[in-house]
Amino acid sequence: MTKTLTIFILLISASMDAQVSINNLATETNSFLCQPGVTNKTPGKGASISYDFNPDFQMRPPGAERSSEVRRNERFKAKLKVPIVNSKKFKAMLGFHYSIERYHFDKIDPEYNPLFKRLNDTALKSAGMAAYFVVPINEKYYTSFRLSASWLGDYKGFISLDSRYGVYRAAGLFGVKQRDDLEYGIGLLYTKSFVNTSLIPFGFYNRTFDKHWGVEMAIPVSLKGRYNFKEGRMMLFGTEYSSQNYAMNVAKPVSNPFLKPVERAPFHYHRSSLDLTASYCHQLSGWTWVELKTGYAFSLKSKAKDLPENKSYDLKPSGSMVGMVTVFLSPPKYLITK
Repeated sequence: MTKTLTIFILLISASMDAQVSINNLATETNSFLCQPGVTNKTPGKGASISYDFNPDFQMRPPGAERSSEVRRNERFKAKLKVPIVNSKKFKAMLGFHYSIERYHFDKIDPEYNPLFKRLNDTALKSAGMAAYFVVPINEKYYTSFRLSASWLGDYKGFISLDSRYGVYRAAGLFGVKQRDDLEYGIGLLYTKSFVNTSLIPFGFYNRTFDKHWGVEMAIPVSLKGRYNFKEGRMMLFGTEYSSQNYAMNVAKPVSNPFLKPVERAPFHYHRSSLDLTASYCHQLSGWTWVELKTGYAFSLKSKAKDLPENKSYDLKPSGSMVGMVTVFLSPPKYLITK
């Protein structure tokens, strides 16, 4: 049951890293193109650069009696969204993202463990693009669609289009903007990846109660309360699902002395957590914002699958603190199409 739930949430998450949820499309697109969104909501991110990290946690390698110590797991991310079409009846936007994730181990037990040595030595990359479409039906109803492709793994170079790293998604939602302070909707997400293929339902609910309080929910991935101190300053707090999923090339010893000292075996690596976080968004000036986030990650699942051996290993991670700093650009309200 736990494994099924983890896969269910993972496939809804828009997160290699890195990935924008359909709920964010419906709300963040408002900053560029569309009418969906509620009053006092968090600003959309047209372009962003972020650094986030998990310090001091443990994972147990396959076959080991003791856990290995990770000093820091860190991710550098960059995202860009570009409006393409901005008419009253149709909105379109292109998005691009790129991230690099690294593990820094203090101790690997046993020292020769090939999977953890590979994690310690390599940069795990996520690169991709997405197309977003918003089609208002009338003043109350709208539809949104997203097509995306990402490649996640330890490949060489800036990007690899090899399907062994590929994650392809198509999503659509039906949204209801009941009032300026209330919107909700449902949708379907189709995912085809190097892990599996699935079709998953999801929902979202955004509500502003007064000039200070509100909620922003992408169900079941993110459940957040919002407090607006004043215009340009706000806080989000609640739970969110975080995950990383990569295809890797892991060095394994070979017994034949006439072969190279090592051979590369394909692995799938996955780590996920349920994060309890609080983030503060502050408008520095004009288009420029900064977001600071902190909290604690409760580990859900971390595993590796040796594809040639058809074996899966539970890596038994511990929880850890989380932190993030993001600088992003969001256009002012007068640029929003009415």
